[in-house]
Amino acid sequence: MERVDLAHPGVRATVGHADTEEVARLQQAFNRMLARVEEERATTSRAVLRGQEAERARIARDLHDEANQSLTGLLLRLQAAAHDAPPALAAELAETRELASRAMHELLRLARELRPAALDDHGLHEALHGQVDRFRTPGGARARLDLAPTVDLDALDPDEQLVVYRVVQESLSNVFRHARARHVTVEVTPGAAGPVVRVCDDGCGFAPRHADGTGLEGMRERARLVGGRLSVRSRPGAGTTVELALAVRAPTPIPIGAP
Repeated sequence: MERVDLAHPGVRATVGHADTEEVARLQQAFNRMLARVEEERATTSRAVLRGQEAERARIARDLHDEANQSLTGLLLRLQAAAHDAPPALAAELAETRELASRAMHELLRLARELRPAALDDHGLHEALHGQVDRFRTPGGARARLDLAPTVDLDALDPDEQLVVYRVVQESLSNVFRHARARHVTVEVTPGAAGPVVRVCDDGCGFAPRHADGTGLEGMRERARLVGGRLSVRSRPGAGTTVELALAVRAPTPIPIGAP
């Protein structure tokens, strides 16, 4: 029973042959209670995550529609002012216009990350391609997408698609910020019970127990909500692999007396 952990839902206590009927009833009551707790926890977490996604979508729309429109107007006014300005002032206005243009592109990038329009408009397959195509490490390394032809990502339900997208997004962000990698690969292959997504890099790696600030627990929580499991393999100097397995197999019961 000590091995039952809400961080790994689905594990249940079992009784041995030598245990009494009273212990068996206790085990059944415990497992029913655990199932209710897990269901309520999953429902609450799913509602929180959906609320977060709705807020992301609202902010992304505001950035795209309101702030982007204001910056576009500013660019046009700077261009008109530079047309009639003396040469020295025109040069300064041109520099200011360049800064405003960069700000607008950064704003659009942030809006795209907050709520991936490609996922809504074209499905997960195209959204992952776009995500990988845009990725560059600080050293200039690019990512590669290896998608097995037998895997139909667009057949996943919307929650599953969003989890895959966010896990890949967070993993690539970690590679960009921490890994110093030369090669980065996003792999999608068929697994025993559903698609398996891996983000692999050959960077500096880390000790998983020192993974604070990498968003791993948030990714694990997202995976659990769609019946998946997220694992991380890494060690210093040996790169990192983040693996998301969807539709994991049914849990194996653990006897109450197991060590």
